[in-house]
Amino acid sequence: MRKLATMHKWFTAKELAGLPGMPTTDRNVRLMADREAWEGQRRIGSKALEYNFAVLPAETQTGLLARLVQQEEPSQAETQVVTHSLNEPKRDAISASRLNDDQRSVMGARVSIVRELERMSQMVSQQRAIITLVGLARDGKLSPYLTDKVERANDRKTADRSLSERTLKRWLSDFRKHGEIALAPARRKPDMSMPAWAPVFLRHYQRPQKPSAEAAYSAFSAEYPGCPSIHAVRRFLAKLSPEAREVGRMSPQELKSLKGFNRLSSDHLWPNDVWVADGHAFDAEVLDPRTNKPFRPEVTTCLDWRTRRIVGYAINLAESALATLDMLCSGISRCGMFREFYVDNGSGFDNAQVREVIDRLGGSMTNALPYNSQARGIIERSHRSVLVRLAKEFDSYIGADMDKHSGTRVHRITRKALKAGEQPKEIPTLFEFWTRLAGALDAYNDTPHRSLPKARDPETGKLRHQTPNEAWAGALAEGFEPLMASFDITTSLTRPQDVRRTNRGEVRINGGIYYLEELVALHGEQVKVAWDYRDAKQVGIFTLEGEHVGEAKLDGNARKVFSRLERDEDKRVKGQLARLGTKGETLTGKEVEVRVVERPTSDDAVYQDRLLEAQQFTARLVQAAPAFEVPGDDMARYRLWQKLDARLQAGESLSDDEARWHDRYPAHPSYVSIKRMYDFVGEQQARA
Repeated sequence: MRKLATMHKWFTAKELAGLPGMPTTDRNVRLMADREAWEGQRRIGSKALEYNFAVLPAETQTGLLARLVQQEEPSQAETQVVTHSLNEPKRDAISASRLNDDQRSVMGARVSIVRELERMSQMVSQQRAIITLVGLARDGKLSPYLTDKVERANDRKTADRSLSERTLKRWLSDFRKHGEIALAPARRKPDMSMPAWAPVFLRHYQRPQKPSAEAAYSAFSAEYPGCPSIHAVRRFLAKLSPEAREVGRMSPQELKSLKGFNRLSSDHLWPNDVWVADGHAFDAEVLDPRTNKPFRPEVTTCLDWRTRRIVGYAINLAESALATLDMLCSGISRCGMFREFYVDNGSGFDNAQVREVIDRLGGSMTNALPYNSQARGIIERSHRSVLVRLAKEFDSYIGADMDKHSGTRVHRITRKALKAGEQPKEIPTLFEFWTRLAGALDAYNDTPHRSLPKARDPETGKLRHQTPNEAWAGALAEGFEPLMASFDITTSLTRPQDVRRTNRGEVRINGGIYYLEELVALHGEQVKVAWDYRDAKQVGIFTLEGEHVGEAKLDGNARKVFSRLERDEDKRVKGQLARLGTKGETLTGKEVEVRVVERPTSDDAVYQDRLLEAQQFTARLVQAAPAFEVPGDDMARYRLWQKLDARLQAGESLSDDEARWHDRYPAHPSYVSIKRMYDFVGEQQARA
C-alpha cells in the first residue's frame, strides 16, 4: 500500500500562539516553554526553536489537531482507491466489478476518513484521534472537504449524517483486514420471490389480447380475495424481465425480438454459395388478364447471401412448388448454379418436387427452424425494401398502413368500373406490374447496400457501400466463376420427375399417354418421366441412372381411324355429281350436264379489274404502315408476338421481317417464362 502522508510533530512558538492553553504571543509561548522545560530543538534552516507535540498540554494538542484537520486538503492522488486488495478475500463477498457508481463514491469517502485517522494517529493515539474527529464533525468544524466526505460516507438520506466512535472503529477494522473494498456499502437486492397471488394475476395479464395492468387487475381482484394493491402489482411487474413478463402476450416468434441474437457474417462466402428464397403476397391488387378480376400476386424472390443480389424471381397466384421451380430456373439461367438453398418450411419449398429437383441439380436445401424468421432477415428485409415500397406506388395498395377511408374509396371505384365492364385505372394490369417489378428489382441490385463493404464511387469519388451488382462484379474480378448452363438444359433439369413403368413404348402420367419409339425396347421397365407444369405436349424420358432416352409426345402413336375415307372423298363427290345428272335427265327428259364452276381465272376481265384494285389498296396500306420494330420490353415483345400469331391464325399474311421474328421469338427465354405464367394463371382460374 502507498505510504500515507505524515503530520508534523514539532511546532514553533509562532505556530502554537493563540491555541487553547497557550499564550496569545510567541514571546510568552517561549517563556512558558522555558518555565515548564519543554523538549525543544532548533528548526533546520532557521534560528527558531520548535517544541515536541507530546510535551504540549492536552487541550493544546486537541486544538492543534483540529486546526490541522481543518486546514489540510488531501491531494487527489491520496483519495483514489487502490486496487491491491481486490484479490483478497472479502467479508461480504462483494465483487469490485459489480459495484455501481454510488457504492464506489461511498467507499471512496470512507477511505478518505480512514486515512485521515491514520495520519492523526501518528501524533496521538488512535482512540484520541477518533474522539477528536468525532467531536469536530459534531461541532461542524471540519474542513469543507472532510465535511462533504463525512456526509457521503454515512450513506444516509436523513439530515443527521454525523460520525460515531463505533462506526469509525468498524471502518478501521474492515479496512485493515480486507482493504478498501470492505468499505463499500452493500445494496439490498430486490426480492425476486414469487408472491402467492402472482400466478392468479398473471393468468389474467399474460393473454394474447394484451390487456393493460389495470384491466388485468380488475379481473384479478374480483377472483382473488384479499388481493394486494395495484401499486404492489405494478412493482411486481417491474421486477420481471421483459421476456418473462410478455410470455403469453406475445407469440414465440415475437418474443425473439426481446432476446439476444447472433449476427451472421458472410465474409467467408463466395457468390452462389448460399441462396435465400421466400414468397411474399404483394400488397396491391393487379388485374388478371384472363378474367379481368383483381388479385394479389405471389412474388417469389431469391437472394444471394454474399452479395445481397436478387438472382431470380417468379410471379404466381400463390406460394407453390411451381413458383419455386420457376424462380430456380430464372436464377440458375442468369447467375449460375448454387450450393446451398436456404428456405422456410412453407408448402412452396418443403415438398417432394422441389427436393427432387435440387438433388438432381447437385445442390442441397436447408429449412429454417419454425418461428425463426429473423435468421433469414436478409430476404425479409429485401421484401420491405423492394416489394412493399413498390406496392405503395400503386393506387390499389391494400397494406396494413393504408388509410382506411382512402382504401375503401378506391375499392368502391374499382369494383364499380369492373362491374360496368371497364378497366379501372387504379389497378395495374399484369403487364404493367411485371414491368414495374422488373425495374424495381434491377434498381435494388444497383443501390448501395449497408451490409456490403465500402468502395469509392467512380462518379463522385466519395466512399459509399457497394451495390449488389458491384459486389458480384468484384467477386468475378477476384476469380469467382459461376457454373453456367444453357437455358434448355436448365429448363430440363428443373422439371419434376416421377418414376413410371413403360408399356409397349407408352408411359402414363398426369392423365396423359405419351409415346416414344425408343421405349419399345424398354417394355415393362421403370423410367423417370420429367414433366412440365404448363407444357403437356411432351415429357422427358430418363433411365433410372439418369441417362436421357428422348422426348415422348402426347398421343404420339395415335392416328385417325379409316384415314382412307379421306382419300376416297373425291370419288364419292364425283359419283354423287354423276347421279345428280342422271336424275336431272329423268326429270326433264333432256340431257343434263352437272359440272363444277371454277374460280375466275386471270383471263376474266372482271376478275382482273378486282385484282388490280386489291393490289393498289394493298400497296397504299404498305406505304402507310410503319417499319417493323421489335420493342425492348419483354412484355411488349410478348404482346407483339400474340398479335402476329393472331393475324396468322386469321389467314393474314406477314411481312418478311414479321414472319422471321415470329418464328424466332418462341425460342427466347422471356417468351417461355411469360407463357408459363399465363398458362398457370389460366389453369388456376379454370380450377377455381
